Amino acid sequence: MSTASFSRLLVPTLLALSFVATPLSAIPLTGANGKSVEFPFVDSATPKGLVVRMSADAQAIGLTWDKLDLAALERDHPEIYAIHLRAKAGETVPLNLGPSAKGDPASPSSPDKPVEPRYPGWTELKIGKTEYMLQAPATKPRGILLISQDDFGDAFRYIQNHQRGSGYWGVFQTKFDMALLSYNTADYSSGASQDPTKIDDFVFPEKGSGKALFSALAAFEKKLNLPGLADLPIAIYGTDRMGAAFAYNLAQRHPERILAVSLYDGGFYDAEPTEASAKVPILFMWGQYSNRPELWGTENSTLPVLAKAAPLKPLWTSAREFRGRGTMSDVVEHFAKQYLIAMVEARMPKAEPPVEKTETEPPADGAAKEEAPAPEPAGPPVLTEINRAEGSIGNVETGEAIKIKDSDAVLGEGETYLPNATVIRYWKDFVLGTLEAPPRTQMQ
Repeated sequence: MSTASFSRLLVPTLLALSFVATPLSAIPLTGANGKSVEFPFVDSATPKGLVVRMSADAQAIGLTWDKLDLAALERDHPEIYAIHLRAKAGETVPLNLGPSAKGDPASPSSPDKPVEPRYPGWTELKIGKTEYMLQAPATKPRGILLISQDDFGDAFRYIQNHQRGSGYWGVFQTKFDMALLSYNTADYSSGASQDPTKIDDFVFPEKGSGKALFSALAAFEKKLNLPGLADLPIAIYGTDRMGAAFAYNLAQRHPERILAVSLYDGGFYDAEPTEASAKVPILFMWGQYSNRPELWGTENSTLPVLAKAAPLKPLWTSAREFRGRGTMSDVVEHFAKQYLIAMVEARMPKAEPPVEKTETEPPADGAAKEEAPAPEPAGPPVLTEINRAEGSIGNVETGEAIKIKDSDAVLGEGETYLPNATVIRYWKDFVLGTLEAPPRTQMQ
């Protein structure tokens, strides 16, 4: 549809349509003026707006995005909001929402529902140019593990063959009831995306990727009928140029949502640490002989960032990989995984016990029946804070660890924070080069 024709079909406000009778199966959309109107047919999303119809044989109507309350759209129809982001990025996305020939009601959950998933066991959707994939646990999810890897944004390829509950990261699904989440934002058609000194805006959550991630979770929540999924706490495994940068920057931007983070040999850690983000446990693994950050031209790699954050007394752990050159290995992944397991155990809110139904006496004759008050919304889970005073101080060069005597003291160069005995054990072997990884088939 051309700009001129779209403009001719434009409805100045939704108020003009609020008097049109519509069937109960229609999709309610809230306008910028606060008025809600139900549309039986939503045909498509374009870079300019939605194309809707009031009946099957009615003329198409163009609703520009600025005439819609986008906050209400994100809240009420997250899957349509996700498609709005795709459309704003330049796509025209067919929606075809409306009653079927059999009279079935409109279903706003249908636009991104594939007939057959490309990746068995995974649910996928797209926001803008980024694809998101989620693999739910067999039980009600209590958290999310975000796999954020790769130099150029193709994180999902590292985990796409994962079998639910029995794959390499299956312990998070079986022990902690966590969903696995990953993404693919790689653009191999652009030569610029392969330039290691030019980082994609995706790694900076404030430029849209953070909001897109949470919009994707809201869409998955509705698509999979998993109430509360969008508010669950997130643990992150982040490696390589883009993957580690996005993981670190997301933790700084949204610390209240992050359980813990494992990072390996990244750069572009540009987000400023805060008192809140300093309370998020983060493991920084870095290669002793790695020069990757220098090749990328980033000044914000592990050691400078740790030095900058030191006055905040962060719950962050520096782990120099003995003779490491920044090359991924099973040992690196094993340590990252064990750290996340230890921190999720320490920080994850406990599972709520099932509510027992209590018998109530029937009201006396003629007495009004008392109705139980409606339950208040639970809201996002509150994460358990780590008590810094219960940790230890480690020497990155020697692998020695001693209990913290003064929790208010700023750690010196070569010193690092160690949260508990489990992390100390793996950390010591890692920095001394003696850590061994079991076969991946035994690391469930």
